[in-house]
Amino acid sequence: MRSAAAPCLSRFLPSAVTLLVIACSEATAPRVPTKLAFTVQPAVSVIGKTPMPAVKVAVQDATGVTITTATNNITLAIGTNPAGGSLAGTFTVAAVNGVATFTDLSIDGPGVGYTLSATSLNLTGATSTQFSVVSGLPAKLVFTVQPVSTTPGGTIPVAVTVQDVFGNRVPSANNSITITIGANPGSGVLFGTTSVAAVNGVATFSNLSITNPGTGYTLTATSPGLTPATSLPFILQVGPASKLAFTVHPATSSPGATIVPPVVVTIQDVSGNTVTTANHSITVAIGANPGGGTLSGTTTVAAANGVATFSNLSINNAGTVYTLTAAAANLIGVTSAPFSIRNPLVFATVSAGYFHACGVAAGAGYCWGDNSTGRLGDPTSPANNAPMPVSGGLTFASISAGRDHTCGLTPSGAAYCWGSNVSGELGTGIIQSNSSVPAAVFGGLTFAAVNAGYAHTCGVTTGGVGYCWGNNTFGELGVGTQIQHNVPTAVSGGLTFAKISQGRFFSCGMTTAGAAYCWGVNSDGELGDGTQLQRSSPVPVSGLLTFALVSAGGFHSCGLTTGGAAYCWGSGSSGALGNGLSAQSSVPVPVSGGLIFATLSAGNRHTCGVTNSGAAYCWGDNSNGNLGNGTNFPASVPVAVAGGLTFSSISAGRFHTCGVTTGGLAYCWGGLALGNGTPGSSLVPVPVR
Repeated sequence: MRSAAAPCLSRFLPSAVTLLVIACSEATAPRVPTKLAFTVQPAVSVIGKTPMPAVKVAVQDATGVTITTATNNITLAIGTNPAGGSLAGTFTVAAVNGVATFTDLSIDGPGVGYTLSATSLNLTGATSTQFSVVSGLPAKLVFTVQPVSTTPGGTIPVAVTVQDVFGNRVPSANNSITITIGANPGSGVLFGTTSVAAVNGVATFSNLSITNPGTGYTLTATSPGLTPATSLPFILQVGPASKLAFTVHPATSSPGATIVPPVVVTIQDVSGNTVTTANHSITVAIGANPGGGTLSGTTTVAAANGVATFSNLSINNAGTVYTLTAAAANLIGVTSAPFSIRNPLVFATVSAGYFHACGVAAGAGYCWGDNSTGRLGDPTSPANNAPMPVSGGLTFASISAGRDHTCGLTPSGAAYCWGSNVSGELGTGIIQSNSSVPAAVFGGLTFAAVNAGYAHTCGVTTGGVGYCWGNNTFGELGVGTQIQHNVPTAVSGGLTFAKISQGRFFSCGMTTAGAAYCWGVNSDGELGDGTQLQRSSPVPVSGLLTFALVSAGGFHSCGLTTGGAAYCWGSGSSGALGNGLSAQSSVPVPVSGGLIFATLSAGNRHTCGVTNSGAAYCWGDNSNGNLGNGTNFPASVPVAVAGGLTFSSISAGRFHTCGVTTGGLAYCWGGLALGNGTPGSSLVPVPVR
């Protein structure tokens, strides 16, 4: 037997042919380990989940043959790291039969283009092919920015992340996430944008706030199909005293009379929360003083539980746009809303609109309520809780309050309008130019009556010709088309009108002979012609009744016959027709109860009337106290307005109703625009101040 190390021998044998014979050792020389190679590459994997299949690295010689006897320790590490991820698991493994198998590797950051590098002592390393690490499917929500303790009303920024079952953010998730209060120790109310769509898997809530103080609040995050999350508890605590606020503003009062309700000033923190531990002395004084008045009563009061009540203040001289100021040591002072000192206004007429009301007293126009569109005719204030004069010094015979605009008629028959003009409802010949002061209606027509509606206006000239202008989407102008007009345009048909009344998207008029005609939208039968067909020209109301008055509401119409019997038609929602039912009717139906009315007014979804004896009755929607009977319950038949007042006229609006007594005093009830000097609502009539 030759030695395993014996060299190969060459021998020459004599013959006809010379042969080269090579004799080699019987055993092959050993292979030398020189490098590493990935024999099973890393595959796409979920963050935090072991890659499948396991990664394998072999010890090889220079020709790429695995050295099966190799037992080298091989270490893996991240090579290319597109997302800054970290490698977890057992990343140093001894080769078995020349191969190291890594069974529990994971990477915690999602990314495309990762590689792994393999190293071992004295061997050439290897780099894997590229692979991706991805998130799993959306499974749960987690608060990744927790709410922090703050003051009631203070901003509570939070962030909620969509995660997979392994707790990884899912960048592709765009779920809509909703935040609500979980634990609510202070019975607080959550404000702000409470539903946000996730962006890159994260929903950020930047303007949340909660109203009331309390310890141990939590927030809850929910999204359909995902496990909800509850935040860590937090505290809402009132901050230190910082400022003053009028929480009951001074109301319009008579000269020398006690201002009621009592003026109230509250000590607040920076977020507007009452500081109940504060007992500062607060002093009130006259700010704006248009009448040169003197403030009498107890003008300095120590706060109790953070509130100072001034119960006997009065001002001696009449004046419009008084204000009070409140001051206290080391606190930011405040100025009240404007108010007037005057004797009670004696109104000739009052008109209730959607968000405001107006009236005429001694020939002057007054309006109150919301002024966001300039509908009050007062360019100085966003809202007035008491009647304030309409700018311009015009003398009015009547004023009509619509939805976002108002129109008035002078004694000479000139029409003026103010407020919203998005549909040309001011009739000035211009569209999209609101006016906070009265603007003359184009054309120089002499009107006997003018009436402001939802987004259109109509009037009747002294010659009985009907004109309308503004929105005409449903033919509510009655001009035979649906083309919008920003100047008065004659109603088609050649009828001679006594009055025209606007509804929401329709109009009704009464001729001098007492015949009723309507035009516009008719989906609820509000035109009363027995159909639900939309009309762009006047059509007669069915029934051959002779009317003394016709009034168009939001979705229904009503009229009084010459004998004082009330009939209504259109939508019966909430009982607006007064016939004991809630069904609609496309023809006039008698109002239940047999009452004889002197006047009547159809509101948005309710109706009111005044009998010959001056008693007021209302029926229909009562969600804001519109009926004035002391409840919020709707009525499908007439119910008496509380208070026993004797009315000469009544006007039903959207959220409220107003009336004028036989003595010329105005009262309103319902919500938004009561004119009693304070915001809020009332289920019974309150005097307009």
